[in-house]
Amino acid sequence: MLVESFLLLLHLVPTHQSGTGHIKFVEYHDTSDCDSGNNKCDFFFKKLEVYDTNRSRLVYVGKTDDASNSDTVNFETDIPDTKWEYSFAMKTNDTIKLRTEVWDADSPSNDDKKRDIDDLVIPFNEITATNQWFSRQLSFDSLSWYFEVEIKISQCDLNFEGKGCNYCSVNYYTSECNKYCKP
Repeated sequence: MLVESFLLLLHLVPTHQSGTGHIKFVEYHDTSDCDSGNNKCDFFFKKLEVYDTNRSRLVYVGKTDDASNSDTVNFETDIPDTKWEYSFAMKTNDTIKLRTEVWDADSPSNDDKKRDIDDLVIPFNEITATNQWFSRQLSFDSLSWYFEVEIKISQCDLNFEGKGCNYCSVNYYTSECNKYCKP
């Protein structure tokens, strides 16, 4: 009886193994008018962050170099001195978001802030844990700008599975999937 109680207790103690998310910044597209009607911007980004529901920072890029005269920034080729692929520990049934400031570099005049982006949802809840990258365009239903990213979940939290790792594994229950009960 003592051994059975101990084994049951082991199944009830929450053991948290974090999931692993990955994001690759591919492109930023923006049709903002810059430089007095030239319609081309020299975009750069300040404080590009990926964070969770508790606003804990998962990824941080300070200030990037600028990409010259373009509506579209291909991160890898236009701003090559910055790392654009990241892996991070995440609670896989959590909401992951992006925040940044988008600027237009001007010389010799002052740089212009084009937009603040905050609470832009990165849809990890739409994908399953796999080694496959999934491409997504992120925007606030705007036709004038979007981020293109590739995302994947390589590992769900312990006892989670399914799309977005939002479901408990077989015989696990509660919102944390930490109670084991086998009928």
